[in-house]
Amino acid sequence: MHTFIINLDSSTERRATIAKQCETAGIPYQFIPAANGKQLSQKEISQHTRSVNYAFKPGEIGCALSHLKIYQKIVDENIAQALILEDDALLTEQLPEVLSSPAMQLPVDKPVVVLLSQVNKFVNKVVAPITPTTGLYPVYSATTSHAYVINLEAARRLLKLLYPVWMAADKWCLFEEHGAFRLLAVYPAPVLLHDVAQHTTIQQFDDVDNHNKQKRAIWTSIMAKRPLSAKIRQRYRRAVVPLLNPIVDVKARLKESGQ
Repeated sequence: MHTFIINLDSSTERRATIAKQCETAGIPYQFIPAANGKQLSQKEISQHTRSVNYAFKPGEIGCALSHLKIYQKIVDENIAQALILEDDALLTEQLPEVLSSPAMQLPVDKPVVVLLSQVNKFVNKVVAPITPTTGLYPVYSATTSHAYVINLEAARRLLKLLYPVWMAADKWCLFEEHGAFRLLAVYPAPVLLHDVAQHTTIQQFDDVDNHNKQKRAIWTSIMAKRPLSAKIRQRYRRAVVPLLNPIVDVKARLKESGQ
């Protein structure tokens, strides 16, 4: 499977750390230079983003453009499916076995994204077993983009949906509600976050209250303008899915187990 790793040219320590992990796991990889949002001019930002943009921080714009760059590469090179990693991923020993599972051979005619990172919540209805201790489940809530497998059709749809940039790269459930793909996750997660993730490369704001207020206002505006189909899918996720199957809160489960 093609493996692409997003990495800023300046983040040499992160590059060395993730490269060593991939080599230990026997995973061939290719680094994709990340778009550095802090180096974009105002003209470039205007060119690559929409006027109403939830991902307005330079680092968020760069992150979104970096993932879009890989989607474009997948489409241009007609790559059936690919593993996408960010350079703060922590690969577990289970990852090679997970990737080699027949369940991870995604369909060619249906858009699918499989998250390998820890999700917030998943639907407790196994789609397919992966290993004796892991399975593939529908996602109920998730936000992180440091490890996932995507197929060609999903990459094609995300390019159309997300460019120019108007949303952070990891709003997976929102993208699914827009019909971009079917969203699944491997549980337990075979990829975690490395300690280097504690030092974010995305700009932080001093005025947190004002920043959060601005985010909420933009989110409300975007949600109001969604197509009807996306609103219906969201309502189904929230009102119907929990009636059909239990929803597992991953953090709560880990806390109960003492992890």
